[in-house]
Amino acid sequence: MLYHYLKIATRTLLRYRVYSTINLVGLALGLSAGILVLVFALDEFSYDQFHHKGNRLYRVVTVFNSDHGSNGSNETNAWPIGELLRRTFPESEGVLYTRSAGNLMVTFEGKKVREAAHYVSPEFFSMFSFPLTKGNPATALVDPFSIVISEKMEAKYFPGENALGKTLIFNDTLQFHVTGVMKNIPHNSHIQADMLPSFASWEKMTPNFSYTDGWGNFNMRNYILLKPGIDEVGFFDKAKDLYTQHAGELMKQWGVNASLAFEPISKIYLHTAGGNGMGPLGSIDTVYLLCGVGVFVILLACINFINLATARSVHRAKEVGIKKVVGSNRSLLVWQFLSESLVITVLSFVLALAAIGLVLPLFNQLLAKNYTMLALFDVKVVAGILILVVIITLCAGYYPAWVLSAFRPAEILKGKMASGSKGVQLRRALVIVQFIVSVSLVAGTLIVINQLRFMQNQDLGFTKDEVLVVNILRAKPVNQDAYNAFGNELKSLSQVKGVTYCNGLPAVPGWVGQWAYPEGKEDKDHLVETQYIAADEKYIGTLDLKLVAGRNFDVTGKSDEDALIINEETVRQMGWETAANAIGKRIVSPSQTPAGVVIGVVKDYHDHGLQNKITPIVIDWNNRFAYLFAIRYSAENTQSLIATIGQMWSTYYPENDFNYFFLSDSFAKQYAKEQRLAKVFSLFSIITILIAMIGLFGLVSFLMTAKTKEIGVRKILGASMWNLTSLLTKEFLLLVIIANVVAIPMIVYFAQQWLQTFAYRMELSPLLFVTTTFAAIFITLLTVSIQTVKAADVNPIKSLRSE
Repeated sequence: MLYHYLKIATRTLLRYRVYSTINLVGLALGLSAGILVLVFALDEFSYDQFHHKGNRLYRVVTVFNSDHGSNGSNETNAWPIGELLRRTFPESEGVLYTRSAGNLMVTFEGKKVREAAHYVSPEFFSMFSFPLTKGNPATALVDPFSIVISEKMEAKYFPGENALGKTLIFNDTLQFHVTGVMKNIPHNSHIQADMLPSFASWEKMTPNFSYTDGWGNFNMRNYILLKPGIDEVGFFDKAKDLYTQHAGELMKQWGVNASLAFEPISKIYLHTAGGNGMGPLGSIDTVYLLCGVGVFVILLACINFINLATARSVHRAKEVGIKKVVGSNRSLLVWQFLSESLVITVLSFVLALAAIGLVLPLFNQLLAKNYTMLALFDVKVVAGILILVVIITLCAGYYPAWVLSAFRPAEILKGKMASGSKGVQLRRALVIVQFIVSVSLVAGTLIVINQLRFMQNQDLGFTKDEVLVVNILRAKPVNQDAYNAFGNELKSLSQVKGVTYCNGLPAVPGWVGQWAYPEGKEDKDHLVETQYIAADEKYIGTLDLKLVAGRNFDVTGKSDEDALIINEETVRQMGWETAANAIGKRIVSPSQTPAGVVIGVVKDYHDHGLQNKITPIVIDWNNRFAYLFAIRYSAENTQSLIATIGQMWSTYYPENDFNYFFLSDSFAKQYAKEQRLAKVFSLFSIITILIAMIGLFGLVSFLMTAKTKEIGVRKILGASMWNLTSLLTKEFLLLVIIANVVAIPMIVYFAQQWLQTFAYRMELSPLLFVTTTFAAIFITLLTVSIQTVKAADVNPIKSLRSE
């Protein structure tokens, strides 16, 4: 029976090729968008789901609440936290210590290669499900200067050999012995590392490290594995106050209330507010947003199917009437039309696969992913696709099947069948829904793009273009004379306008979280969180910062060794009211930095993207902590300049790679999320517009058929082509206007909610909504006019005969 239905359905689709093609294209667009979103969402939700003990595994996070409003979470903890959790709480089965090793420099085939690494304690392999292919997981990370590497690193550094027992040399002098080889960490892990030196190595290299002291050192990551059957909530409640219990006085001195929070391992990638220095982070908001858009796109495709199927009901009425006369009942007719829906859906799925193959590279680029077509054959994706096919078949096919099967054969065969007003109103409502979604997506796209342009075009308070930055961190030899000689030779180049040596630049923060007071007010009520930048006297000129009071550093004497230059925000938060009042004031700190006398104030500049407020900045004339050369140059021949600087680098630092970047590129990366969002919205906006146009075509087709006699009579009575076209299009213009009236308040509300996440944001302009409204009207007129002109051009004699 099913075969019979499918055979009839295929013949019907071939008979009505135009209708079938339109339906196929509409559903294929919806399915391709839905499947891409499905692949993305399932991948995002799969992060860290493979750990066997994942339901008992948590990351320990420090939550700060300061007395002056600076609040937040951080993935790193004070040194003693891990030991306190291990020693104090019997609920703990294991506590992991880990900290970043930065980019270790590996000597390989006469070259220096930087590799990211993390020091980890021996519990790593017993807590996480990262299997070793060589070595003993229980002992591999016990001894100092032992290291576990990935299979990828084994193939890179020891091709064709067994790496176990081999030696890797880091930073010229440190010899690490390979004690294990692990499988490459899967991409869907928030921890990404190919080199894991033992934590005991870092202990050996850090004589002042203490498991019981060091409350001011917040650079340790900890994970905890709870024993089975433990009351997690009760444990969290007991453990959260460790800072207060063991370092309460110090926290009071800093004006900070610190507590612990525990993040389930499976929630870190999408939900954490504490950052992730060990690998990638996703965004649950982005996942929900794309899922919502995907659902709407599929919904629009289903609406199209319904509109087109019911629009054709007049043409298929006699077929239904004859089948009923010869004994077909309603349920059989429903099955027949559902089978047609299934055939179209399956064919649309095949077409969608071809479309996905074409757009997948673009999709990967937009979302910074690396999906292949093989992702479509994942078990969960296949199950999701089958569910989509069933849902679309039922949603898109059941209503038209029910409507068509309800026709009365007597009226049909007498030619008296007419469509009810309820059906017309439903189709109009569905088109309004389509335009609400389309207008909302288009307006949302424009809002994201305009906010992005607003941020990119704002005066930043400094000049970011034509600044090349050279990173000399860990460059060998570590020699101040070499640094000075390299800097002086840079200044001698004709293309170079200025050179500064520093530890922080816009979008490349210096030391953040440095606490300071105005002298004489050393209490928590006057504590200010600053960013400390160590720089030379060329810093202000190279970045083109504007002095509003005081002076720059004086290189000719030693009087400025205690001097500081601050920004206007520091003046405000220190309570000095004006920049002039700040000159000569002293800043003190509970730590070593920042401390000194204010000799100058620079105009506020955006040290971060405009998502964030300008923060207090203190610039110290001190190059002991500097590791960046910022070079302002004239852009006649940038590549030649880079090559020249590279040659100079190889002279001074022959064993090190030449690492450089452009300050403008680094600053632009802060807007990468908004840029991806704008591109994704643009892609889905185009898809929804195409689907909406197809849906509109369906409704126009239905109405043109229903008004055949009316059009013929009006033409006989003298109606012109213009009269008929305007008569038939005004109804659709009304639908568009209704859709905009409904959509605009919703757009304004959600746009304002989104814009609130930016410290500096554009104003919503009425012009934006006028633009989207007129764009919708233009698309409507274009789509409707094609059909109405065609209908109005029919010979009225044929129109009257068709009645």
